[in-house]
Amino acid sequence: MKKIFISYAGAIWCGKSPITNYISTKLWLPTLNTDSIRSEVCEDFLKYDETEAQKRIKKRFNSVIKEWSSFIYDASVDRTLGVLKEVLIKNHYNCFIISIDLDRDTLLNFYRVKWYSESIKMLDKVYEDHQKFLKNFWEDINMHISIKTYKNRLKNVYRAVNKWIQN
Repeated sequence: MKKIFISYAGAIWCGKSPITNYISTKLWLPTLNTDSIRSEVCEDFLKYDETEAQKRIKKRFNSVIKEWSSFIYDASVDRTLGVLKEVLIKNHYNCFIISIDLDRDTLLNFYRVKWYSESIKMLDKVYEDHQKFLKNFWEDINMHISIKTYKNRLKNVYRAVNKWIQN
């Protein structure tokens, strides 16, 4: 059986976790969720410590690579895919990358309705990071989700990933 790595490219809070939850239960795949680790750090220190969060994310990722065969990485790989690819190839993973390509106004609306005021401050940067990712890693993306396909994303991603796994 092939080792499967599924992850995302997209701005923060663009809807990765609902997709992960849906396909994880449908495909019986474990997940590594970086937002949960960040939350854990906040709870442990009663403040957010980015250095500690990144240390824990890296440690858990490496542990997962060694101990699990297939998994969903509930995180955006916009800034890290180049490095991750090396590790995944070395460990014989087949990668399925889902790019959530939403426009800036849609993201701004998401942040507002979800009460993510801090994310609004970073919107231009994360949007720009995703545009750079698309330019540099277009050929690594297996599936794109746009505003037109967003409402059907759960079933569409499940069908695409399931078909990919079967082949």
